[in-house]
Amino acid sequence: MSVQLQIAFLISLFAAGFIARRRGWLLPAHAGSMLKLVMTVGLPALLLASVSRIPLHRDLLALPLAAVIVMLVTMAVAAVIGRGLGLPRASHGAFLICSMSINTSFVFPFVLAAWGQEAFSQLALFDLGNAILQATVIYGVAALYGGHATGAVAILKRVLSFPPLWALAAALAINLGGVELPALLLNTLGSLGRVIVLLVILAVGILFDVKLLRSGRVAGVLALRIVFGFALALGCVQLLGLTGLTRAVVLLGSAAPIGFSAVVIANRESLDRDLAASAASLSVLLALFYVPLALWLLHQP
Repeated sequence: MSVQLQIAFLISLFAAGFIARRRGWLLPAHAGSMLKLVMTVGLPALLLASVSRIPLHRDLLALPLAAVIVMLVTMAVAAVIGRGLGLPRASHGAFLICSMSINTSFVFPFVLAAWGQEAFSQLALFDLGNAILQATVIYGVAALYGGHATGAVAILKRVLSFPPLWALAAALAINLGGVELPALLLNTLGSLGRVIVLLVILAVGILFDVKLLRSGRVAGVLALRIVFGFALALGCVQLLGLTGLTRAVVLLGSAAPIGFSAVVIANRESLDRDLAASAASLSVLLALFYVPLALWLLHQP
């Protein structure tokens, strides 16, 4: 499927969810059930299929490190801004995890089509840093703000009960241990994961709140994730001495839209699900315009 058809399909899926909610066919409770399925089955399957076979080259370890730096610095700044906005606890938590979460899966088809397989592999390594923080730090922040757990031990238990974390650990162990799983198994897991994760787009359409588009909370999250993320990446590539294609991959990955996993996590930890869904969906709509432009501006001959 071409990039154009993929984009059209995703927009159609979002529109279907949006219309179904307005017609009363699907409700937020249905969206919550979809997101739970994504968390327990879809994301673990994708992580096992992808991370277990990413080529982990030592000379490219700066890629996941760059993702970690960008996400952690963004978290610190978002915490200060969210406090300044006087956000309720659940909204502050959603504000934090949305500003940190990177949707590299949205950028993958663009990079593969425009820059080729080498850039795709490097973006996968960048996404490894994103995946590790998604399953640990981001989920820990969500558990802290969600109110289901109080105290370090209780929050740790919530983090350890997050299925994608165990899938990520298993995938890294398989990768680093040199274990070769059957191609049929990995392909099946990948296909299953991709299909189930599409439910996130439908759920986001159901949860999308038009009223929040005028909210400073949404604007602040978008600015942190896209604009501030790109600015941080400019400093990061200088700090790490990255050039050429690797530099371009870090810059583009750091400016990616909000990860839909933030909506999944916000749903599980009872954060502001509407804020997360509205910010994530709007960021992807914006990315339809700025990602192709960035690919052209950052193109490496």
